[in-house]
This record gives sequence, structure tokens and C-alpha cells, in this order.
Amino acid sequence: MNRPLPPRALRSSFTTRRTLLTAGGGLGLAALLAACGPSQTRGEDGSVSSDGGGKAADEDLLERIQSGKSIRIGLEGTYRPYAYHDDKGDLVGFEKDIADAIAKGLGATPKYVETEWDSLIAGLDVDKFDIVVNNVGITPEREKSYLFSEPYARSIGRVAVPEDSKIESFDDLKGKRAAQSATSNWAAQMEKLGAEIVPVQGFAEAIELLTQGRVDATGNDLVSFQTYQKENPDKKFRLLDDELPDDSEVGVIMPKGQEPLQKKIDEILDGMKSDGSLKKIFEKWVGQDLTPKG
Repeated sequence: MNRPLPPRALRSSFTTRRTLLTAGGGLGLAALLAACGPSQTRGEDGSVSSDGGGKAADEDLLERIQSGKSIRIGLEGTYRPYAYHDDKGDLVGFEKDIADAIAKGLGATPKYVETEWDSLIAGLDVDKFDIVVNNVGITPEREKSYLFSEPYARSIGRVAVPEDSKIESFDDLKGKRAAQSATSNWAAQMEKLGAEIVPVQGFAEAIELLTQGRVDATGNDLVSFQTYQKENPDKKFRLLDDELPDDSEVGVIMPKGQEPLQKKIDEILDGMKSDGSLKKIFEKWVGQDLTPKG
């Protein structure tokens, strides 16, 4: 799916999210075709270039990355505090820092390929990028078609409602309208709770509809809600006390058959957990440690 990016102010506050409901097979043809087009990449120095891709199915990605000293990393670049553009236009955020560390551990320069959420995972199938670092939840369905690194972060799901809403518990969500990205795991969880899904492009649109009283609820990551409330105190909503039942862990996703790359990325993440650098990244951007407990 291709669409013009929203204005900078909206992009900086949270646009789009979260994890795909299917492993990629359920994506529409339009999303796949969008992923096939020439990709815009942003180098570590901020320079932008195009890259058409074109790897053989049996190519060793780790060998290519290390020999070429470059790795293409897919992400949205529109979702604070994960990865977004600051007031100077620089790509920043905790997933960007994690991706930088992975690239450094591979001896490569990161080339960031900013792509809308619904085309991210499909982009791996057509060599738009080598890996995706974009809060993708590790699920059995996705693992049928892709490889994941070990988890690098955990996600806690919550539900927001208008400040004056009569909704007090998950039982009250039955038959209510919830604004969600249609292909996200949050949409799936809200459907399980009996809510009617109102499709939106991302988090910012969901919150706007919620605070305008046009929907009854929206489910998303606790970090997203906390950051948004801090930066937009005029937007009035509250969180239900209960956590969504399906907490998830997220990892780096890559094509099937790339076990050498998977193993190397796992080694890098293990090192970041052991030396405390992963914890420091989370504390810098989020104010709490999101390192997986396992």
C-alpha cells in the first residue's frame, strides 16, 4: 500500500503500528507490489539513495553484508520513541539505536529503508531490505515463513478509552468501536474482546478518533500511550487497569534460510544484554527496561 506520508507534526507523534496479524501470505497484492518498487534508503550519515535489491533465494546474506560492509534495515521511521525523525530531521529512537548496534556488530554501515507498516514484512520477500527492526512480534504463524532473532524487547498491551467513557473493563468493550491498524496484533486482540474494528493508518489517527469521541477505544503498547500522553497533555484519555492478555516479545525478522545471519545477530543481542547496553538504550528512550526477562 502506497500513500503520501502525513505531515511532519503527525509523523513525529506516532503514526502506524504494530505487528502484522499474518506472516505475509495475507497481504494484498497492492502491498506486495509496493514492496517490490525501488526503495528509499537513508544512510547513517543521513544521505538518501535508491536501491532496487535483487538477491538470489539461496544467497548467504551474512556473507553479502560482511563483504559489502553494508546492511539494509527496514523500519517505518514514523513511530516515537521506537524510530522517528526528530526536529532536525535525523532518524532517532531506541529501535534505531538497537539497529545501529547490530550493524556495528556485523561490521556494516546501516542503510535505513523507511517503509509503511503493511509493506514491511513483504519487503523481505522481494529483497527490499535484509532485516526488519520494527517492533515485530514473534509469533508461530510468522515463524512458518521467516526467521527471527532472539527477542530484544517485550511489549505490554493496554486499552485506552476517552476520559469520560463509561467503559471500565474488557467486558464493556463488546460491541464497541475500536480504532486499530487492520493488520496489527492489537486489532486481533480487540476483536477477541468483542470490539468492532475501525481501520486506521496508525496510532496517531487512532488517538485522534478516540479523543474526538468518534470511536470508543484503541489498544496498543503501554510505551506508546505513555509517550503520547507526555507529549500531548491536551489529548484526554485514560487507560483501563487490565493489561491485554497476549503480551508479546519482539525480534529482528529476516528471510528463511539465513541461519548464519540469525546466529550472528543473536550473538550481538546476547552481548548487549550481558554488558547492559540494551538496558541503557531502553532507559534513555523509554525510562524503563524493556529487556526480555527470559
